[in-house]
Amino acid sequence: MTSLVIVHQGAIGDVIVSLPVIEALHRAFPETLFTFLANPRTLELIRSRPFMGSVLDCRSSRWVPLYVTGGAASSASLPTSHPVTEIFVFGRSSSQTLADNLAAMLAVPARRIDPFPDPGLGLTVTEYQCRQLEALGIPALPPPPAVIAPAVEDADEAAALVARGVEAGDLLVFIHPGSGGRKKLWTPTGWVALMGRLLEQPRVRVGVIEGPADGEIARWIRERLQSSRALFFDNLRLGVLAGVLGRGALYLGNDSGITHLAAACGIPTIALFGPTDPRLWAPRGPCVRIVRWQTGSAKEGPDRKPGAEFELIWEQVQSWLYSGPRDLLRWREKSFMNR
Repeated sequence: MTSLVIVHQGAIGDVIVSLPVIEALHRAFPETLFTFLANPRTLELIRSRPFMGSVLDCRSSRWVPLYVTGGAASSASLPTSHPVTEIFVFGRSSSQTLADNLAAMLAVPARRIDPFPDPGLGLTVTEYQCRQLEALGIPALPPPPAVIAPAVEDADEAAALVARGVEAGDLLVFIHPGSGGRKKLWTPTGWVALMGRLLEQPRVRVGVIEGPADGEIARWIRERLQSSRALFFDNLRLGVLAGVLGRGALYLGNDSGITHLAAACGIPTIALFGPTDPRLWAPRGPCVRIVRWQTGSAKEGPDRKPGAEFELIWEQVQSWLYSGPRDLLRWREKSFMNR
């Protein structure tokens, strides 16, 4: 048994779009455990994967010397269960120093995977990363959609949470109105109007997802939502959130890490994109639809009214909520059994 070190300091969405690359590395090194230098909270999403070894917190100050040219950290600070054979660093050109220092410290090759393509290449982020693996002789194309299935204990906790507010036969629609970037936010008045229309439908319950960065928009929506039938899922652990999302009928959200997570959990997903390019960043899954909203409105702020995209969103909601993709359940069962 050997060990492979993977450095990935990205947020939730960044890790999910890289997951097919990580899975390709697992197929190439099936007897190898992976030691991750990453955010442990994010890596919770894949803690049940067979390749998972240890996760070292990339935010720790102990790694500061590795970012300085010629710097090094004690090899004792990078504990691995088995001898390290290779290192893969996901990062821009500035991360080459980190890769070089790790290679010198562990005396093994370090490969840097550039995470983001030039828009002119016409490639998604995942395709771009997989092509770099192919150039190293590691089969990775075509990249399959990322698949995330929660650990058993997370799935059980999620089932208990959902059961408290949803009765048998209800259709649970999740909405995540937040995002890590303010420019990616669709107008809050649009979300309130959409939730109001959803709550008028028979058997529909709305679950609002709130993360650590969503406090302002979540409070704004809570104050204006004229219904007690909405459920709020606040600051769940990501593993539990994956289990909760997997029990929904539909998900709607901005360009965000949670939207990538929903798509990877197999729930029908409507992703709202404004200034960011879905050709690069669209979430990948069996049932994903993209709706663009107009940027640069004359009136900005939370009171800005939604545009023509509102009815496009509602058409997609009606199409999927009451008919749904016929092969979705089959895809989810097959994919999750293989993980």
